[in-house]
This record gives sequence, C-alpha cells and structure tokens, in this order.
Amino acid sequence: MSNTKWIGAAAGWLFAGPIGGIIGYYLGKNLFDKKVDNQKAFEISLLILSSMVIKSDGKVLKSELNYVKKFFTNTFGAQKSNEYFKIFNNLNKQDLNSKLRQVCIQINTHINHSSRLEIIHFLFGVAASDNEIHLKEIETIKRISNYLNINSYDFESIKSMLLVKKSANSEKWYKILGVNKNATDSEVKKAYRKMALKYHPDKLTGVSEDIKKLASQKFLAVKEAYEQINKERS
Repeated sequence: MSNTKWIGAAAGWLFAGPIGGIIGYYLGKNLFDKKVDNQKAFEISLLILSSMVIKSDGKVLKSELNYVKKFFTNTFGAQKSNEYFKIFNNLNKQDLNSKLRQVCIQINTHINHSSRLEIIHFLFGVAASDNEIHLKEIETIKRISNYLNINSYDFESIKSMLLVKKSANSEKWYKILGVNKNATDSEVKKAYRKMALKYHPDKLTGVSEDIKKLASQKFLAVKEAYEQINKERS
C-alpha cells in the first residue's frame, strides 16, 4: 500500500474553498499536476495548519521547520518533501490567520474523526519541537481543534500526552484518560477502554507508517496512564 495515502482524503476537494485558493496561488502550473493535487489535498492542508501554528508566537524557529520537514521526508520521501517545502516556505511568509476557520471547516467536511485527531497530535509535535511551547501556539491549536469538532476531552488528552513531563504528578495520567482523580475504579477502567479503542492504530487504514506511529504513541500513552493509575491505587 502506498505510504502517501491519508484516510478520508476525497479526490477533488482541494480545488474548492479556501484551500483551493491557497494552493492555486502557490503551486503554479508545474509543481504538481492536477491528478496528484487531488490525491494530496490533506497533506498540503497539514502544511497550511502547521505554518499557522509555527507563526502564532511571532517567531519561525528552525527546530519547528525541521520537525515538519523531517516528518514529511519520512512519510513521503525526500523528493516530494522538497516539493512540498517550496509551498511551505511561501506559506510561512504570509498571514493566513483570516483563513484558519474556513480551512478547518473544509478539512472537517472531508476528513474523518480519527484523522483529525492525528492532525492535532501532529500540530502539538510541531509546537513542542523546540522543547517549549508558547501559549499562543496552544491557543491556535485549540482553535483548530474546535473548528475540527474535536471535543475538549480529546484535546486535553493529546496535550497531556505530549506536553506534560514525565516528572509531573499523577494528575497527568488522569488527564490522558479524561477523568479526574476522584473517579471510581470502574470509571477509570471505562475511560481507558474508550480511549484505547479510539486511539488504536487499527482505526487508521490506508495511512503511512509514520501516521500509524503517531497513533501508536497515543495508544501506548493511554495504556501507560491506566497502568500508572492502577499502580498508584493498589
């Protein structure tokens, strides 16, 4: 199976709406042909959203750019990654904030929930790639999450997985499962089963191995959270 497929990317949808406008402006006629554009709409959407997150704190850091480039290189190969970065470099010079809501709405219409969770995971990875995260970056990812119809429990769970240090107190584990410390053992177990099912890599089909790795990270974080809570309570 090709490693360039993302679940839910419907052929043709990028040529409509704000994404079509952005891509049409930057791609020109020679970078990709129309057939490839249709298949890669979701991939280019990731560039648009990650560019918005990177610029949200007023700085464009090399570590953040390298994170995105490494991700795309690992997922799509060096040649295609270089082509994408011709677009990405242009995106980073532009103010696209006014298009954020419209871009997300267009993505939301064509991308399923499991893939939208992967978008949020990816964006937190971008924001945290310099070993710190700015409040403005969190606010931007939260806005994107809201526009993509990701509920607050899923948002806080993903944020906890990626941003709370291992040395943090046990509250982290409860946040990952989306329950509070007063939850009963039964409620904790129910939350674990729900989250484990939601983040199981098998929920994603037709995606690259790199995307499956993102899902696996969350799945393992959920499993670890449940084990740590049980250990603490025993």
